[in-house]
Amino acid sequence: MKKWIFLAVTLLLMALIFALSAQEGERSYALSQSVAHQIQENSATQSVVPAWFSENFHANVRKWAHVYLYALLGASTALTVASFADGWRRKGAGRGAFFCGVTAAVICFAYAAGDELHQYFVPGRACLATDVFVDAIGFLPGIALVCWLWYRHCKKADRQNKS
Repeated sequence: MKKWIFLAVTLLLMALIFALSAQEGERSYALSQSVAHQIQENSATQSVVPAWFSENFHANVRKWAHVYLYALLGASTALTVASFADGWRRKGAGRGAFFCGVTAAVICFAYAAGDELHQYFVPGRACLATDVFVDAIGFLPGIALVCWLWYRHCKKADRQNKS
C-alpha cells in the first residue's frame, strides 16, 4: 500500500512542476514576484536573509524554488523506487541503496531535462541547461537522505534477522 502512496505523491509533484513550468513567462514572473514580495515583507525573514541573497532577491527566490521542489521530488522518487525494489534489499543494504539512488537520480535528471525542454515551447520561457543543474542541487540531497535512511533500515533489519 505504501508504494502506491509514494508513487502518487511523486506523480503529484511532477504534475505540480509541470503546471508551474507551463505558465507563460509573464504569469510565472508575476507569481514569483508575489512570493518574493511576501518573503521580503515578512519581518521574520528580513533578519535571516543574507545581504548577498537580497541583491538579486527575485532571481534567487526562483532558483531556490527549483531547489526545494526538486528536493521533495528527489526524496519522493527515491522512496518510490525503494518501495518498488524490494528485491535489491536481498542483494545487500549497500548495493540496494546504491541502485535505488542511481535509479532515482536518473529519473529526476530525465524529468528535470524534460521539464526544461517543455519550457522551450512555452511563450516567454527558456530552456536552460543551468536550471537542470539547479534542480540537481535539490534532488541529489533528497535522494541521498532517503537512500541513507533506507540503508540504515536495511542494516538494522539484517542484524535483527541474524539474531
